[in-house]
Amino acid sequence: MQEKTILYYSPVARQFDRFLEELGELLGVVVRAGGASAVTTFGECSLVWFPVRMARDVMAFLDRRYVHWLVMDLRFPADYAPKDIEEDICEVYALLQQMDELEDLEARYGFHRIAALVGAAEPEPIDALCVSLGHRGITHVMRQHPRGCAPKEPYLGALMQHLVAWIRKPRTRKNALCLSGGGITGIFYELGAVKCLDDCLIGAPDDPLPPINQFDMYFGISAGAVNCGILTAGYAVEEMMAAIAGVQGGRMGSLDLSLFHLSHFHFFDVMRRLRQAVLSSLGAVQRAFWRRQFPDLDKLLLDYTELVGPPFHSNHFEKLIAALLQVEGATNDFRALPRELYIGASDQDAKKHVLFGAEELRDIPISKAIQASLSIHPAFSAVEIEGRYYEDGAVTSTSGFSEAIRRGADLIFVFDPFLPFVSKEAGYTNRRGILYNIDQDIRTISFTRYESIRNWALRKHPNVSSYTFVPSNRSRQLLSNNPMDHRPFLPIWRDAYLSTFRRIEILRHRIQGDLEAHGWGLSLDNARRIAEQLEHNESPAFSDFFLERDVVIRTPPLSLQQSPRKRSAVEETYE
Repeated sequence: MQEKTILYYSPVARQFDRFLEELGELLGVVVRAGGASAVTTFGECSLVWFPVRMARDVMAFLDRRYVHWLVMDLRFPADYAPKDIEEDICEVYALLQQMDELEDLEARYGFHRIAALVGAAEPEPIDALCVSLGHRGITHVMRQHPRGCAPKEPYLGALMQHLVAWIRKPRTRKNALCLSGGGITGIFYELGAVKCLDDCLIGAPDDPLPPINQFDMYFGISAGAVNCGILTAGYAVEEMMAAIAGVQGGRMGSLDLSLFHLSHFHFFDVMRRLRQAVLSSLGAVQRAFWRRQFPDLDKLLLDYTELVGPPFHSNHFEKLIAALLQVEGATNDFRALPRELYIGASDQDAKKHVLFGAEELRDIPISKAIQASLSIHPAFSAVEIEGRYYEDGAVTSTSGFSEAIRRGADLIFVFDPFLPFVSKEAGYTNRRGILYNIDQDIRTISFTRYESIRNWALRKHPNVSSYTFVPSNRSRQLLSNNPMDHRPFLPIWRDAYLSTFRRIEILRHRIQGDLEAHGWGLSLDNARRIAEQLEHNESPAFSDFFLERDVVIRTPPLSLQQSPRKRSAVEETYE
């Protein structure tokens, strides 16, 4: 028997009792009431009604429990004074504003799951109330007919029909994991954060993969492209962490992400630009001696900047990733993956975002797409693929959030490490060098762009549930020092794990409700014990990220050994 939680709000005393009587007459049964709730049953599903009278009680209930529907009974008795009606309507307005203007939009209750029963008394304020409800995005407004109608009010019947239809409506659900960019330290942050989410999730019971490898779709940009590509190959997150930490036990060898190797140096491009510089210098000397044409300072500083190019290429990283994807049982082909993988990059000349793995770009090797996505200027040169030049996907998109919605995802987890450090000390940023300030400005542009797109998308698609995880401000300071620093992976993992656990803990009831609609579950017990270990250790070891510090590295089936994602009966039948 499935239970759906219905929160019933009415500012009128004893209105809930009247509502239950009407409901009993409508259904022809006695509605079972018990304490502070009532139950109506439809086949294999029960609606559990919880009544509240005060606006603050609505907010408190939504903060602690997952609510499938909120029914606002805004009918007023015939003997209600106009002044009392106006006061109650003002309270309704204040409640809707408080619900609508939460600072954390992802904690906002979806207004598409609000049904309002509106009375017929005092037409002018009631008309204004209906307009306000519609303006807020509440489309299920059922207005009472004039007094004297039969006991079975049509609007109440419409409400019940709507709820029953919603319960029984077949749905195809998809979930997505979106990992953004952030350099090498961004790779570290995402691994620590994703490890925490993996420890909290309870995936499909018949799937041998860890929960973090069970998502329907993966969207990766830059650092996130690296992590998404390896996850969809079937490697467990702790295998990736072990490879970086140099710990044996997984199928990945030691993974050195240091940028300062000769294999990363773009010798050919540097020599090409040096040759161009020599030729330009000889030409300038010739013009100076023979024609008396001396270049001015502006020309030297502005016209010859093209002689300075990125010192590194990303070919070595592509070879590392290709080696992981080409082992027996894995694949470097988007078309052979059992789950959907999309890698975002930027067409350098067209200045537009492209999605490798999409219909028209599925034949590009996954490792080559990841290489293009992580090649950020001014560190790396662009990557040529089939006559086009590609650079870091973060230039044109922060995450694959909007694309995930377009492709049918209604539950999305986003991890974005590319945030600026917020200093409480005035002048802190001003004292830092030019590279630090450029980095901070780019981070600010990137995240504010994501927030604007996400907030707009969530209001346009209220059926979509999204959860964004970002580093704590303390961790951002470490991430911002040098995004290409390959050394501080352990402290970054620690802060990422702890900040992710705190956010999951705060939004636990909402996340759990959304996961249940996908046939998944949520349990914080293991993650809480690991978080307690990490909180008491400022300098963690690799073993601190495992229960009782017992290092267990899973080796799930690789991509070609997996079965395609199958919808469960829960996903297809109920929301």
